Amino acid sequence: MHLYPWALVAGACMLLRLLELSPVQALRESYDLARTDNRLRLRLPFFGGGVGQLLHYLRPLDVTDPARPGGRRSELRSELDANHVTYRGWQLWKLNFNATRAEGSMEDEEEQHRSPDAEFNEVVEKFVLTVVALVHVPVHASLGQLVLWRSVSVPDLSGLSELPLALWSLNGSDLYETTFESLQWLSPMDLRRFDFLSPSSSYQINRRYRNSSSVQRYYGHQLWKLHETRLSQPQLRAFWRHFGSEVWNINQDGIDIVIEQKNVAAARQFMQKLSFSYNVMIDDMEAAIDETYAEVPSLEGLLDGQQNQSRPWLEREGMLMTWRRYHDHGDIQQFLQAQLEAHSELVEIVQIGVTRNKRPLEVIRVSNGNPQNWAIFVDAGLQARDWLSPAALTYAISKLTHLWEHGKLEKLMRRIDWYFLPLANPDGYQYSRQTDRLWTKNRGYDSASGCYGVNLDRNFEHGWGAAGSTSNPCKNLYRGASGFSEPETRALRNFLLGMRDYLGGYVSLGGYGQTVTYPWGDADYVTENQRLLKQTARQAVLNLRRLNQAEYSTGTSYRQKLARPGNSADWVQDRIEPQFVYNVFLKDQGRYGYLMPPHYIVESGEEVYDFLRTIAQQLQ
Repeated sequence: MHLYPWALVAGACMLLRLLELSPVQALRESYDLARTDNRLRLRLPFFGGGVGQLLHYLRPLDVTDPARPGGRRSELRSELDANHVTYRGWQLWKLNFNATRAEGSMEDEEEQHRSPDAEFNEVVEKFVLTVVALVHVPVHASLGQLVLWRSVSVPDLSGLSELPLALWSLNGSDLYETTFESLQWLSPMDLRRFDFLSPSSSYQINRRYRNSSSVQRYYGHQLWKLHETRLSQPQLRAFWRHFGSEVWNINQDGIDIVIEQKNVAAARQFMQKLSFSYNVMIDDMEAAIDETYAEVPSLEGLLDGQQNQSRPWLEREGMLMTWRRYHDHGDIQQFLQAQLEAHSELVEIVQIGVTRNKRPLEVIRVSNGNPQNWAIFVDAGLQARDWLSPAALTYAISKLTHLWEHGKLEKLMRRIDWYFLPLANPDGYQYSRQTDRLWTKNRGYDSASGCYGVNLDRNFEHGWGAAGSTSNPCKNLYRGASGFSEPETRALRNFLLGMRDYLGGYVSLGGYGQTVTYPWGDADYVTENQRLLKQTARQAVLNLRRLNQAEYSTGTSYRQKLARPGNSADWVQDRIEPQFVYNVFLKDQGRYGYLMPPHYIVESGEEVYDFLRTIAQQLQ
């Protein structure tokens, strides 16, 4: 109750002591005092508790109870995301600064023409000198061996002199990019939350779409592959009815079925009693979903500097598209607009309709304007959770326009009017990005049931209502109240009917299965042009195998176990009858399913371009 006078006396004594010391000695003494505290809280000579509270605010990771090293975190820390990763004990190393400067008359000239990196280096030098004085680190005269440590104790740096400095070398720009990734411990909130600091980081992407309380979670859900292709067997149907929430695909490798977390243990026990074998392809779907929001580093795989030189369409000025991650509908729109501005003599954008949420359905036309050309129409993304096909199609568009502009495009590709709809279901696509990653329908609303969405690949008129779809508005295979009940499918119908006289080919890209299929999808019938469709599909599969050893299968949709009544390809074959009608199901065969990581985008984009090239070769 009466400690305040003693506090004033103690503070005055410390102040007198500091007046006898130089500034550097004062800082060192303060640091030495701090070394006695395991939690590294500097005990600075100020009155009151304001500084301690400030340091507690800056260091929210400190444990509240010293006797419990594993105790709860501070209240400030508990306000953050529970999944936040901490890096206590990690170290930040200083890097070789370009501190050498010319002497004499050249110094003034260099001073006037210094780069931002040079100015940045000068500022950091002064900061490091202060830190070195604080922590007693020996300093080399050229500043080539400075190391900035964030550690519980000052380490022994005597062995660093033998290490090559090139190993720790970064310029100012690179240091700026890594600074905010490494200094999280200084602040109770992640600095990367601010777009102007690190707008393209994976954390930014995840924060925009994964931190909301409204996000649908899939913790512990699994994707199983049953090594069987006949789902009609009674035992498999019983397994699906009791334990499976949805069948994703039936392909040449087996049946891909989603198992909810609550059913995993019982499903394992059930399968032990049967003679069927299975593999768990995805152990935790929530973790696999997070991978689809990540960004591929530019120095890995096909996206390193050497590959970019051979693929100049990856780096286009004025575009947000990078093909290192999956982009928003807005970024795709900006990509189309950038193509129009860069290739105004070749490119035209046509809005064929709007969705229920008033998003435009934009078709990009790439043509030399010759009225004698055949037309090929390509769409992607009818299924909202299929992110790979829109990304791969935009890649193919970028490659096509770049080669065309530089005179490197083959003549057979230039004699075709290309029509591309990169995103046929923008409402569902955006909903899958922001709320439910596995959402597959559009966002139409059924007032009777209170459920949202119609499966657009079951809403076309041909074969509508047959087995393979459902009348339940709450199911993923809901076909809609009637054929063409949705604005997206009506817009496609009207635009394609207007191209009836010159439409030579229709291709619908989707995921997944690595299969090239052609009509029909509702029954095992034969089309008049099936011989041509079969031959061209086989040639395309051979070309894809030569391209990157991709193993695709081919056949009718019905024979490939992909019966889809009411799909777009069957309707185009029935009403317009172009030479070629295909559904191309991109990667993979069930390892990731609809949750393909973004490092497959470039590879799939090359496959899409190669397939379109094969169609152009065969088009008469």
